[in-house]
Amino acid sequence: MSKFLNNYWYVAANSEELKDRPIARIILGNPIVLFRGKSGKIGALDDRCAHRLTPLSLGRIDGDQLECGYHGWTYDCAGKCVRLPGLETPQKITVKSFPLVEKWGWVFIWMGDPDKADNNTLPDFHVMGEDKWVGDGGMLRVEAHCDLIRDNLLDLTHAKYTHKQTLATEDVDRVPVTAERVGDLVRVKRVMKNIQPSPFFARAVGYTQNIIHRQTTEFTPGCNIVIRLRGNSSPGTSENLKNGFRVLNAMTPETGTSTHYFWWLGRDYNQENTSLTQWMKDANARTFLEDKTVLEGQQRNITSQPTQQPVPSPADKGLTLAAKLTEELLQGEAE
Repeated sequence: MSKFLNNYWYVAANSEELKDRPIARIILGNPIVLFRGKSGKIGALDDRCAHRLTPLSLGRIDGDQLECGYHGWTYDCAGKCVRLPGLETPQKITVKSFPLVEKWGWVFIWMGDPDKADNNTLPDFHVMGEDKWVGDGGMLRVEAHCDLIRDNLLDLTHAKYTHKQTLATEDVDRVPVTAERVGDLVRVKRVMKNIQPSPFFARAVGYTQNIIHRQTTEFTPGCNIVIRLRGNSSPGTSENLKNGFRVLNAMTPETGTSTHYFWWLGRDYNQENTSLTQWMKDANARTFLEDKTVLEGQQRNITSQPTQQPVPSPADKGLTLAAKLTEELLQGEAE
């Protein structure tokens, strides 16, 4: 489980993380330093100075450049050494740089062939930039392979058992899912009719009677999941409430057993209610901590017994399609 897709955009940081100091982050097993210059320009470099291989993340930002904290060698956002103490004109010294795109409050990095980096292939997280949607999110480091998080999100049956205080509903494991692959997208759907709303839906929307609850989960590589949730009052009830939610999930591999998990939860109603936005963020963060406990335990078991194969479930249709798609793409990159 140490292979990763390279020629895809991954979230490297939240925009607000890049302030007046460089930050270190391991991405796809590579030490990276991220920084924002005084003009707002951002850079991502190999976190090793060309001189003594000292982490550049230990240095300081000087204008739009990054100065090594060991001997003052200084690099621009493209990785070119522009200042070397003792030399009036530095030689052609560089460290590796990585393409970046800052959009929707996230900073995306391209770890593969830089000539293949195309801004048009960014994951579809556009709802974060639309006025119709309001939300908030965060980042969680999970000591588990990114594919385990992917599979957790593609099978929401676990909500009944793992998230009893928030997302649980008695009917989720009684309704089968449908799954399909369309090109490089895997889609899983479940429609639950005339069910009792989960504690989260009851609090966030105000449901007191049964609802129709639709779940659509879409996976795209490298390792991104968009969950669309919609609830409507069931026919025959006295309520007439509608809502839409989006849960955006960007899993950026750190190593073969750890992941930077970026997420955002939004809604398309009651947009001015800032206290509801904060409550939803906090509730979702607590929910993901429950997932973290399960996933890290799962990873420990896999690490200790790597040859043991899991027994599939009828709800694993989407997991199987996503794993097959990822393996095909890995083989394509290897070739």
